[in-house]
Amino acid sequence: MLRLARTWLWLSVFAATLTVQTSAQNTTTHAFLWSSTAGMQDLGSLGGSSYASGINNTGQVVGYYATPEGSYRAFLWTFGGGMQDLGTLGGDFAIASGINSAGQVVGGASTASGAVHAFLWTATSGMQDLGTLGGTSSSAVAINDLGDVTGSASGVGDIRVVAFRQAPGKKMYGLGTLGYRYSYGYAINAAAAATVVGASPLNKNLTPNHAFICRKGAHMVDLGTLGGDDSTALGISQSEQVVGWSAFNGGYPFQAFLWTATSGMQALPTLGGQNSAAQAINGKSQIVGFSDLSQAGTHAVLWTTPNQIQDLGTLGGNYAVAQGINDLGQVVGWSTLQ
Repeated sequence: MLRLARTWLWLSVFAATLTVQTSAQNTTTHAFLWSSTAGMQDLGSLGGSSYASGINNTGQVVGYYATPEGSYRAFLWTFGGGMQDLGTLGGDFAIASGINSAGQVVGGASTASGAVHAFLWTATSGMQDLGTLGGTSSSAVAINDLGDVTGSASGVGDIRVVAFRQAPGKKMYGLGTLGYRYSYGYAINAAAAATVVGASPLNKNLTPNHAFICRKGAHMVDLGTLGGDDSTALGISQSEQVVGWSAFNGGYPFQAFLWTATSGMQALPTLGGQNSAAQAINGKSQIVGFSDLSQAGTHAVLWTTPNQIQDLGTLGGNYAVAQGINDLGQVVGWSTLQ
């Protein structure tokens, strides 16, 4: 469904939702906004299928939509203006992955040469190229309210791809790995340490991959797993609560987790099915993601405590994924329509 082969970087960005998207590849999907008062609302699209990736505390939503030509373009959605195309860096492809409270948007977009580079978009300056770590490709995944950005970028010769942290007006800074050449930054908080979480392989076989946490000025720390081989951290709160997924034998099934420094990694409840993943966490410790049902289907979910899960439903189809949540409890993601 997604043209992830376009660049290896996007394999990391969408790793947690590939299973659901593959299952739903023959249906139309739309971005949604969910609230406790209004339920799940369809945000529409500027083309074909659409996907919401993040939301800030003013209710601005970012994501991407499919074009008739078979590519993807980044959008910003607001209550007053609906969806707005954010353009590209000169090519035909762009995906918006994160937004902060100032309305600054980050993601990845193709250049005129066809390479994909991390971008920062603002209403005043448009889309700006954030560069790389010396290689040809990069992607930005998250931005905090201080303007710090994380994602992944290739180094000289493209033989390494590592998670980066980038402060406003500064160059990218590579964060290293847990063992071999590769790491991927997925989320960053706005605390003084600008802590980044993500995943990295432990050895040159590129498996297993483990979730990591990396504070400013420190090395990556391996967060372990729920007992299987692999794990990935996808969200972090100001107090360094970390969420993501951890796989069991052979990569399946995988289950959502919450990690804290005091309690370690704990499995979160599901809707009865095999697979689940936690995608984001807000300042009130509310967590969103998805869970398989006991029968066919996958629904967007909200964990309000480590022991309580709420089914957010779908837009009418069998599949939905919650990707982001703000401090008001508004949730965004995507859902099949039928």
